[in-house]
Amino acid sequence: MIADYHIHTRLCGHAEGEPREYVERAVALGMTEMGFSDHLPLLVGWEPGFTMRRADLDGYVATVQDLAAEYSADIRILLGIEVDYIVEVEEPIEALLAEYPFEYAIGSVHALEDGFIIDHPRNRDAIGVRGVDAVYLESYALVERAAATGSFRILGHLDLAKKFGHRPEDAEGVAAAAASALRAVKRAGAAIELNTAGWRKPVGEAYPAPELLAAAADLDIPLTLGSDAHRPDDVGADFARATALAREAGYSAVLRLSDGRPQALA
Repeated sequence: MIADYHIHTRLCGHAEGEPREYVERAVALGMTEMGFSDHLPLLVGWEPGFTMRRADLDGYVATVQDLAAEYSADIRILLGIEVDYIVEVEEPIEALLAEYPFEYAIGSVHALEDGFIIDHPRNRDAIGVRGVDAVYLESYALVERAAATGSFRILGHLDLAKKFGHRPEDAEGVAAAAASALRAVKRAGAAIELNTAGWRKPVGEAYPAPELLAAAADLDIPLTLGSDAHRPDDVGADFARATALAREAGYSAVLRLSDGRPQALA
């Protein structure tokens, strides 16, 4: 089964289950590779409550490394991290990433520059007040800046702004911003993920949308799959559906992170 590279632990404060249970689920599904990618601690003053604390980071790394050694005969476990891209702490983020032996980092935009969290339930209605198009446009601009840093091997859930079902009015303008973000990903030599969590959210659609996924395929941007698992049963969720969607978009393979080689879509 295709690897799942977007898996959290309860250290982020909004996931459940033990890390071992996520591994056991991946093994039961027949995966030969997986990656943990919990949230890197935030390095800004505002605290949305969905990342590890700085004091937990060493323990997270040790836990993943210990599991990788323990389960080496059954599955390859990669040490990854999901990073909230925040402009004001771009350099400190890069410095913190360099302190640890992460095998990949997922760059994600959850918050706009003023700290407005686009996927927090409390902001579901506030997105409309702020302006749906404005949220999309700024989030894509931040994805573009994140890609340009070169810090991220994967750019995560590109169109997260749609989580609660908000759709842009200026579809053409937002599509242009998305296309610009994709070109930045391409220039950076990074991948995007097909994140199946969107099927479990109000929008009922994976990230990214089919047309955005097809645009990425046209640019020959590598693809990974991620469940964004926050409980063990989420691991590998809807991967058969995601595989079919990727094929329809024009992909014939996904990127295997351990060796950088393509893995054919089953």
